[in-house]
Amino acid sequence: MIKVKQLRLSLGGKLILNEVDFCLPDNENLVILGRSGSGKTVLMKSLLGIYPPDEGSIEVDGVNLYQANKQQLNDLKQKFAMVFQHAALLDSFNVYQNVALPLYERGEKNEDRIMSRVLECLSLVGLEHTLELYPAELSGGMRKRIGIARALVYEPEYIIFDEPVSGLDPITSSETLYYMRQIIEHNSATLITITHDINTIGQLGQKVLFLEMGRMLYYGSFEDLHSSQDPTIHQYFNS
Repeated sequence: MIKVKQLRLSLGGKLILNEVDFCLPDNENLVILGRSGSGKTVLMKSLLGIYPPDEGSIEVDGVNLYQANKQQLNDLKQKFAMVFQHAALLDSFNVYQNVALPLYERGEKNEDRIMSRVLECLSLVGLEHTLELYPAELSGGMRKRIGIARALVYEPEYIIFDEPVSGLDPITSSETLYYMRQIIEHNSATLITITHDINTIGQLGQKVLFLEMGRMLYYGSFEDLHSSQDPTIHQYFNS
């Protein structure tokens, strides 16, 4: 469970997040919406322990992220994985090395276990045949799916997706969403998805958080979102 309480955060003297407050229960997935510059990325980085708040708190499974001791903080960070908008694969590493990297970083030394886990995660995204290929040999959609496999490889409890279908053609977008839904259906992890694509919301989360100028305009179920009377939300969905 993630609890964000009255979060206020400034960068460079500018208030970016203002009294953001929500609770994400276990076994529910979250979609974060809002216009560019609304604070979505800063909130995501705060959840990852990068930007400490000026006021308020973030609790992950009962532990205050920014009051945790070194061991607690390390344990919390192990619970999270990130899938970046452009996959962020290392060009000089082949697919196997890219997907295995988080395991090496966590001290895993048994090569058989590493290979087994890498193959398992690649099979989940339909790319087990790409082990020896390099990122330059992959399509944009394939790189995205490799990024998903890398995020799954150490079995995190939470996966944050940053604009997962941005810049993808409709077919590739559908493929990416399919593999994200597989994670949801198999309860592999809780998904937190930042997106501008309103057509994908219902497929990716039971909860929706809408930010505008750092303030939370809406937090609640996807089903109730369209009944919001807020003019900004209404314009967002009808523009």
